[in-house]
Amino acid sequence: MVKVVFTYDVPREKREDYLKSTAEVIKPFWESHGCRSYTVWQADDESGYVKEMLFESEQARNESIGMQRSDPEAREVVGLFGSYAVNTQRKSYMQRV
Repeated sequence: MVKVVFTYDVPREKREDYLKSTAEVIKPFWESHGCRSYTVWQADDESGYVKEMLFESEQARNESIGMQRSDPEAREVVGLFGSYAVNTQRKSYMQRV
């Protein structure tokens, strides 16, 4: 199992649209393209977010994440996320135990 964790902020004026776009477009897209689970957590201070994407294997992660290079719909979804998120950082974790 591979977990990809994003930390980022969403400006106050974009938060409602971000959550709607995530529920209606972003999450369903990734979950239909190799992501087993896509969850978003909001910090107590409301500006910070954590997104977790779970993949069955490194290969599944690489194929799914790599789609943005060749698939116009994937690029569009990544661009939609990028239109909301600022200060984005990403780390991948491999399950060991």
